Amino acid sequence: MKKFFGLLVVLALTFTLASCVSGEVLEDTSHDYFATGNFAGWDAVTSSDDYKMEAIARNDERIDSIVKETKDAEAIYILEITLPSEAAGWDVTYTIDGTETVFDGNLTVKVIQTDVDSEVPNYWAQSPESLEVKNLTPDTLYVPSFVETSEDGSGTWNDNPVALKAGTYDFVFVVFDGYKGMALIEK
Repeated sequence: MKKFFGLLVVLALTFTLASCVSGEVLEDTSHDYFATGNFAGWDAVTSSDDYKMEAIARNDERIDSIVKETKDAEAIYILEITLPSEAAGWDVTYTIDGTETVFDGNLTVKVIQTDVDSEVPNYWAQSPESLEVKNLTPDTLYVPSFVETSEDGSGTWNDNPVALKAGTYDFVFVVFDGYKGMALIEK
């Protein structure tokens, strides 16, 4: 009986340790990341700390809803953004699940990577240079296909990801080995 109880304690401790989420800030020390889109004036963001994303740890409560999706993350960045409901004066159209959907330009988002303390973009995510960006929150965000040309209207690697509706979000960008992740977590 003592052996059985000891085994249960060891198993409980193992599961507890396995389920812990690291408090270590996951940061790319060579690069800065900026949230951009129509809401931010696009490329002007790299000259302002207002749109510079903050490196965070996996245990940051703001990403609780996607913590499982960040399991193998090398770096995680976040910034609160507000996407207005007013019309931008231009639209983007994507075919999603066979349905052509029109989004207002104010719902567009991207991430710009620069070298640390530089204003010169290395890439705009998603793009061929950024590698594929996986959508971590499909209920709030649409990320176009990672292809050069789109036969089905789903968008390409140089098209803008879009929020499905206006609102205030925690905009999250995750760096993985060989790809990236993007999320809009509604506030």
